[in-house]
Amino acid sequence: MTRVILVLLASFGFVLIGAVLMMVMHRRHLRQWRRQNRMVDPLSQATSARRRLIPFPLPQRWLAIRSSNTAHLRGALALRGSGPTWSEAMARAQERSLFLSAPVDGWTLVIGGALPDPEVDVDQLYRFLVDLSRETGEVQFFTSDRVLGFHGWARLRDGRVLRGYVWAGETQWNEGRMTLDERLLGLRCRDYGAEVEPLAYGELAAEHTNAERVPLLARQWGIDLATATEELLQQESVRSDDQGLL
Repeated sequence: MTRVILVLLASFGFVLIGAVLMMVMHRRHLRQWRRQNRMVDPLSQATSARRRLIPFPLPQRWLAIRSSNTAHLRGALALRGSGPTWSEAMARAQERSLFLSAPVDGWTLVIGGALPDPEVDVDQLYRFLVDLSRETGEVQFFTSDRVLGFHGWARLRDGRVLRGYVWAGETQWNEGRMTLDERLLGLRCRDYGAEVEPLAYGELAAEHTNAERVPLLARQWGIDLATATEELLQQESVRSDDQGLL
C-alpha cells in the first residue's frame, strides 16, 4: 500500500514538474516573440527603410521648426558660429550640444543631447518649447525610444501649446485635443494616472506602436527626421563633388 502511494505521489510530482516547465517555456517563448515582433509595424516600414539607408543612428529626440531663417534660429538657440555639417552633427548627436540643420522645404531641424529630455524633466521641456516658440513661431518636438517604448510629441505656435503628449512609463504630459493625424495613425494616448492593462498573447503594446509611428506623425505635421537627413546628406555629397571638380 505504501509503495502504491509513493508511486502515485511520484507520478503526480512528475506531472507537476512538467506543467511548471511547460509554463516557464511558454513564458520565455512569449517574451522572445514580443522582443522580435514589438518593432514590426506595417505603417512604419517606409521610415524604417529610410533609417537603414542613413549611415548614422537617428537621435531619439529632435525639433522641427517652421523657418528657413538660420541666423534668427541660431540666435534664438544661443548658438555661436556657423556650426558643423549635418553629417558631423548626426555623428555628434549624443553630445551635450545643439545642432541646427540647413533649411529643408521650409523647415529647420535641431538635434543634440542638450535638448531637454522629458523622461528626466518634462517641465523643463515645456518651458524650453514655449520660450522657443515665442521667438520662432511654430515648433514641433518629437521623441521616440523604440526599445523602452517611451515616446512623445508636441506642437506649439507663438508660445501656445496646440498639442503635447509624453509617455515614459506613465503619462507625463497630455495637453490639447488629440489631432486627426494622431487618430488616423492609430496612436493611443493615455490619461494621467491611467494604468497599462496586461497584454494578451501575441499582442503588441500600444506604447511600442506609438514609438514606432512617431516619425510618421512628424511627416504628417511637416517633415520627418529620416527624410530630411537623407536630403541633407545628399546636398552635402553634391557640394563635396562640386568642390572636388574645382
